[in-house]
Amino acid sequence: MADLVEHLERFLGPIQGGTPGGGSTPAGVQVIRFGADAPFTGVTTWATLGLSNHHLGQQGGGGLHQELLIHLPNARQPSNTAGVLFQVAGELIERGRGLARGEVIGPRGRVFPQTEMTALAATTPAYLPDSFAVCDTPAAPTVLTWLVPLTQAEAQFAHVHGWPALEDIFVAQNPDLTDLGRMSVQLRDVP
Repeated sequence: MADLVEHLERFLGPIQGGTPGGGSTPAGVQVIRFGADAPFTGVTTWATLGLSNHHLGQQGGGGLHQELLIHLPNARQPSNTAGVLFQVAGELIERGRGLARGEVIGPRGRVFPQTEMTALAATTPAYLPDSFAVCDTPAAPTVLTWLVPLTQAEAQFAHVHGWPALEDIFVAQNPDLTDLGRMSVQLRDVP
């Protein structure tokens, strides 16, 4: 069984900073930032820490302990990154249910200033080894969920056709899903 911080640092390097939040952020939840170029060159990874202390339900029943992460470009770190993670964590705690794979939050207007990203999709951390996705802590297994920024068109496509259809398009077109300045992928109707 691993300690969650040890697990995160084994894959992402030492924690470089973070914030414990304040009076308007979820109790016991922090947002941490890892160093540049982890898990690969050009990105910085941010994550929640402490969300997994909240027992969240999941669709179909059962419990879930979950932490959230997001990969963002080193060069253009949005000033509201911690706020976005705190907001999503707070919403999960309030509703008492974690994020399912492929669940889309939004669109809700620009998630990050000066970008076209209006939504976030929850998925497995594809840019990391499979062994990263779940940390078997002494309290309970903790699922690590990657939040992928989406454009409004991509979010609407996922709502209509489902995450697997959008994921297939991502695989075929191979966009840089960490690039907040990217254009929407070319979307097509699904039979």
